[in-house]
Amino acid sequence: MLEGIVLGLFAAAILSCALTGHTVIWALIAGFFLFSGYGLFRGHGLKALGAMASKGVRTIMGIVIVMALIGMLTGSWRASGTIARLVTDAAGFITPEWGLLAAFLLNGLLSTLTGTAFGTVATMGVITATMLDAMGVSPLLSGGAILAGVFMGDRCSPVSTSAALVAVVTKTNLYTNLKLMVKTSVVPLLAAGAVYAAIGLLNPGRDAGIDVTGIFRSAFSLHWTTYLPAVVLLALIFLKFSIRLTMVASTLAAVLLCAFVQDMPWRTIGETLVLGFAPEDPGVAKMLAGGGLVSMLPVCAIILISSTYSGLLEGTGLIARLKGLLPGVARRLTPFGAVLTTAVVTCGIACNQALPVMLTNQLCDEVRPDRQKMAIDLENTVIVIAPLIPWSIAGAVPIASVGAPAACVLAAFYLWFLPLWQWILAFVERARQTRGA
Repeated sequence: MLEGIVLGLFAAAILSCALTGHTVIWALIAGFFLFSGYGLFRGHGLKALGAMASKGVRTIMGIVIVMALIGMLTGSWRASGTIARLVTDAAGFITPEWGLLAAFLLNGLLSTLTGTAFGTVATMGVITATMLDAMGVSPLLSGGAILAGVFMGDRCSPVSTSAALVAVVTKTNLYTNLKLMVKTSVVPLLAAGAVYAAIGLLNPGRDAGIDVTGIFRSAFSLHWTTYLPAVVLLALIFLKFSIRLTMVASTLAAVLLCAFVQDMPWRTIGETLVLGFAPEDPGVAKMLAGGGLVSMLPVCAIILISSTYSGLLEGTGLIARLKGLLPGVARRLTPFGAVLTTAVVTCGIACNQALPVMLTNQLCDEVRPDRQKMAIDLENTVIVIAPLIPWSIAGAVPIASVGAPAACVLAAFYLWFLPLWQWILAFVERARQTRGA
């Protein structure tokens, strides 16, 4: 009874922040005190509770450095003209017949390169949404294609915060995870692409006539060298350098472009790395402003506070009863089905990706003891389900950025197809094992 009250109060705090527009950090802080208070009520001392909380924090500290590097990388890419050049080249693929498919794939490609769904939707997402709107394409469809694209890329990017978090939480290798993510997403990707292509061919729009090149050429030198940060990133990833070294090298390449191609003062470059890119042109700022070390502080705060929960929830026994229900769910729905069910619940409560990753991993560790399978299950459930929750910031922010209706999540086909396909495969595998027994 008490456990239900505590978890209910935490869920209410999360939902109230989502509904009022306040940062979820306040609800997470409230959750920390709720869970600690529960521990005190159950007879655990402050010292013991501190040890429980710090256990999770120690596990997650390495990812804070990765977050900081990602913030500086995205800020430098914006300022160097790299993103502007990539978006300018990609805009030519947006045609009336293939617009939806192009929006899905182009947002996916840029998100894979940058590792940020929010950063991609603010650049490529805004531009593709504007062009599709001018072509007469329904915002419900364009918003769904863009939402699916940015999280398709965010899911399997080597510089993605979510991919890094899953690897750390499950104690698995990031590059191994990436290979398996690509392997498990082939059929859903092809299916989603086919649906977008069919819709576009059956209902072609009209020519948009928007000069994206002119918008960015007024603010940047779109020299061929602006590709270098992306080339460095891809080359070092291919050579399997450490992800930290890869991001540092790509950021340094972007810094050199800022100084010698875009003629930015060194002081401004330093400010960009810390505070983010702040172009003077309002039109360019609307699409490219952001990034920087400071932009990662809220994400780091969410992850650090959330990381205290794993030790508190396990040490105080708060989730023991919930964990006890999951073996039965796994027997009926397969182990993947149990992870999927848990992911839907945790994403609905937590309104982001970070906390559901940690909670789902902790709740399902007995039904999915294989760490590698758990990592891919999290990528195929939590990471793609969170954007589909209407009140989750994972989906609400991108949808608001492109001016699409909330119902556009229904048209984010890839995000639906991926977990459903994996669930089908899980049942097929169970049937095969049953016949072989």
